[in-house]
Amino acid sequence: MVRLLSAVRKMLTLAWQAHLGMFIGTLLLTLVAGIVPLGLAWISKLIFDLLGQGLGLNNTVNWSLLWILLGIQVLLTIISNLTAPGNTYLNAELTRQLTLKVQTLIFKKLNSFNGIAYFERPTFHDTIRLAQQGVQRSVGQALGLCMSLTRNTITLVSFLTVLFALSPLFALLLAISALPQLFAELKFGRERANLAFGLSPHERRKFFYSQLLSSAHAAKEVRFFNLGEFFLGRMIEDFTSIHEAEKQQQIGELRWNVGFGSLSGIVASISLIIVITQAFAGLITLGDLTLFIAAVASVQGVLSGMIYAVAGLHENTLFFNHYETLMALPPALPTVKIPQSVPTLTQGIEFRNVWFRYTSKHPWILKEVNLFIPKGKSVALVGLNGAGKTTMVKLLARLYDPTAGHILWDGIDIKELDITAYRERIGAVLQDFIRYDLTARENIGLGKLAYLNDQEKVEKAAQKAGIHKTLASLPQGYESVLSRQLFAQHNESGIDLSGGEWQRLALARMFMREADFLILDEPTAALDAKAEFELFKHFAKLMEGLTSLIISHRFSTVLMAALIAVLESGQIREFGSHEELMQRGNQYAELYSLQAQSLGFATHVTTSETK
Repeated sequence: MVRLLSAVRKMLTLAWQAHLGMFIGTLLLTLVAGIVPLGLAWISKLIFDLLGQGLGLNNTVNWSLLWILLGIQVLLTIISNLTAPGNTYLNAELTRQLTLKVQTLIFKKLNSFNGIAYFERPTFHDTIRLAQQGVQRSVGQALGLCMSLTRNTITLVSFLTVLFALSPLFALLLAISALPQLFAELKFGRERANLAFGLSPHERRKFFYSQLLSSAHAAKEVRFFNLGEFFLGRMIEDFTSIHEAEKQQQIGELRWNVGFGSLSGIVASISLIIVITQAFAGLITLGDLTLFIAAVASVQGVLSGMIYAVAGLHENTLFFNHYETLMALPPALPTVKIPQSVPTLTQGIEFRNVWFRYTSKHPWILKEVNLFIPKGKSVALVGLNGAGKTTMVKLLARLYDPTAGHILWDGIDIKELDITAYRERIGAVLQDFIRYDLTARENIGLGKLAYLNDQEKVEKAAQKAGIHKTLASLPQGYESVLSRQLFAQHNESGIDLSGGEWQRLALARMFMREADFLILDEPTAALDAKAEFELFKHFAKLMEGLTSLIISHRFSTVLMAALIAVLESGQIREFGSHEELMQRGNQYAELYSLQAQSLGFATHVTTSETK
């Protein structure tokens, strides 16, 4: 109960913070809505008592009092009718404000994670989904349920007082008969929350298959391999599993609710029979009878409402726990209290005895890696798939920290540097770069948000990447929306680029950075031979004097680098210039010769000849 009250307090605090005025307005209308039913019932009693007096022999009706009572009844009825739509509007507006606040808090929390370790865990995505759905639903519903509980409590106390005055036994019987339903509803709430978490993998797979069946990205391959029915079948399987589990849970609820409904009806009927008998015996008045009937109906109604409210609050706190779990997650990367400013790179970047694995249950990806990238030099990193090249990029960008060892920026451990300022000094084209459904200008300007609207800098970066002419020739030039799925201006169809053009666009985004250090992960993977050759010559000039790390399976690209490191089984096995590595005749020479023979270029090409 303490945990429930604590969670409810936190949820109501969120609602209070979302919009104070709406919160107070909702509370006031709730209080009015709780008092009005008793007022209406009491006025009805007085009216029926006057009616009973008027029907008696030699009795006259007090018309003045009757008209006053009827006037009060009309007023209370109008107030009762106005509270419902008023509450509906205030609740809806407060829910909108609350949704905005909660979504903002959640995504601010996600943005606060400087590393990506959490994002590469499937269970984390379950937590995000349940936090988004759960807190939005739970806080909004918790507010409504608390207001309902407040209103029903006021009504219940009022009518129980009346019932105790008329018949303490019936009042006690009605209260006790509601207890089994309360315990059952709490049980159902736990079941629904556990069901939602248990079905989360099915929900993720269902979403995945629906994306495959509806996205433009997958449309070609799905149709080429005739995969539509296969993925549809998989999606239906998950739909069926979800629906069957929900059905079984709801059948259990139905059985209990039928029993409780029958019990409630029996108690109400027995009470009514006894009270009618007392009325005929002259023990109570006609007004007392109408008040008792209204009180029994109201007490049963509000008790049922209160039970559902308490059970609903309990269920919502279980969903709210996912939000609290997300918000309580510690940073993925440790940070120093007073980080150092990032100096301009003057010496170089060093991997010193770096070891890395994702968790203690995973194998080592990197093992005692030692590598120095000198200032103003290009270093190429080559190796077979799975050697650990992409992991080294993640560590350089400080998306992860080494399990052991250090990465040094001019001799300073990058963990001691301000992480945002450090990343500002790095430009990168990642292997899985994003194709943003935005304008061409925005796609490039995202590399340096401060210059997002600086057309001159955007065009300069595009020229460096060799994509300026292509973008300038688009229907709206740099303002053309590069998307076939989202919106395009003036109802025109969206524009998409080829793979090679998108890669050049990603290069332009990197050049917007004007960084000290560049990382190029497969920078020419999507280019054809001619485009790669042209970019190769262009790059040779652009990269002069820049500090960079180039990762590529294409040795024609590798030859741009002054130095080459060979990564094998998580360790640097070879390091030197192209000529030096060829003379040693080890793995690099073997891989280079194999690719040279398959692609038909000479094995004697030297670094100096390519520049």
